Order: sequence, then structure tokens, then C-alpha cells
Amino acid sequence: MTFKQKYEECKDWRGKVTIMEIYHLAMYHREPNWTVTKTANDFGVSVGLVSENLRLAKEIHANDKILKCESRQEALRKLK
Repeated sequence: MTFKQKYEECKDWRGKVTIMEIYHLAMYHREPNWTVTKTANDFGVSVGLVSENLRLAKEIHANDKILKCESRQEALRKLK
């Protein structure tokens, strides 16, 4: 199963954020010139969505209370 397939099957916003973050970081590690645009293209989503997901992932690492948010919108409202 590919990252994109796993992302598409995932129902929970937390899982989607995590899958995209892992993929983006792995590709960046593999190719230091990897960009948010390349991740967006590979997942078939907008650059804005990738950017938001990476911001959410970063905040989850700093503040695990974000994980308790029931919705993505609630989590986005709590971003610094």
C-alpha cells in the first residue's frame, strides 16, 4: 500500500496529518530539494492542504493536546 492509498483510506484527520508528514519528511531526507509542492502533487491535493497538515503535525509534536481535538477545524483554530 502506498502512502497516498493509506492517506485516502484514513478517516481520521490525525491519521491523515501523520501520514502526510511522514511521507514529506522521508522524501525530504531522501531528496534535500523536496518541496511542499512535490508532496501536494504526489498526493493529488493542494499546496495549502499540505502546508496546513505540516503545521498541524508540528503543533502536535509541541502540544499533544491538539490530538484531543475532535475535528481538524478545531485543531486549526488552536494553532499558534
